[in-house]
Amino acid sequence: KHKTARVVFGPDLVMLGPDEQFTVNSLSGDVPKKPHVIKSLALLLGPDFMTDVVVVETSDHARLSLKLSYNWFFEVDKENPSKIFAVPDFVGDTCKAIASTVRGAVATETFDNFHKKSADIIRQAVF
Repeated sequence: KHKTARVVFGPDLVMLGPDEQFTVNSLSGDVPKKPHVIKSLALLLGPDFMTDVVVVETSDHARLSLKLSYNWFFEVDKENPSKIFAVPDFVGDTCKAIASTVRGAVATETFDNFHKKSADIIRQAVF
């Protein structure tokens, strides 16, 4: 028995050996994101998008609910393809990290300023 993972690209016919088994990916899903909603054998490399709802609070304590969508794709290193599985739930981790950054940026702004420049503030925080 070998303890090495086999990664297959593309639509392809895969026959498992007697000591092999599929690995089920468990990803976050729904809006807002909840862990372990999506169970999949295949990981699509994109381009695709994910949507999340983030509750933010401005410096003058106005609470807002923002619906954010992110475009993404994987840049795969063909020499070491198992790197794409290094993070078990990339959807949940990405949404949490971006939501935290956006919350921090919005917390420094007043409601009036955020209302006027919301797109610029969010873009500057994320990029």
